[in-house]
Amino acid sequence: MINVDKEVNAVIDILTEEYGCYSDLAELSKSKKDIIIAGKVAELDKMVKLEQDMIFSIGQLERKREEAVSKLCKALDMNSDRMTINELAKVIKPELKNKLEDIQSKLQKTLSELKAANDVNGQLIEQSLEYIDYSINLIAGSGMETGLYGDIDKNKSKQGKKNIIDTKI
Repeated sequence: MINVDKEVNAVIDILTEEYGCYSDLAELSKSKKDIIIAGKVAELDKMVKLEQDMIFSIGQLERKREEAVSKLCKALDMNSDRMTINELAKVIKPELKNKLEDIQSKLQKTLSELKAANDVNGQLIEQSLEYIDYSINLIAGSGMETGLYGDIDKNKSKQGKKNIIDTKI
């Protein structure tokens, strides 16, 4: 027979580990903002690799959580596909309910902070790319305007309307 309290505690422990990982990931995302602004590409690359490792760890914890919830649902004779923290809180002891709701609240807050930090970083990266694109277009366009190809313009006026590339070749 499966001990329901033990399984609920296992789920809470896994969620607590996930909370720690998400908190670390949120802090990393917040610090990434300054690196993006400073344009430190090498440091940004290191941070992205670190984020990938963290996300992999979170994925492993998610699998563990799903297994623990599945085991718990079997013990409670509930459908694991429809199980939520709120549903689980309805059928467990009050002290476990409080612990579960507390970790849920912390996770929601941390995930909101992570989303906000990632949104800001995404906008900064998008602005950087737009600036780079603008700079490239400005440089490419300014070459023609400043006379970089001035000799071609002189030849056009002397020879009429010839293409830059002689199509007869």
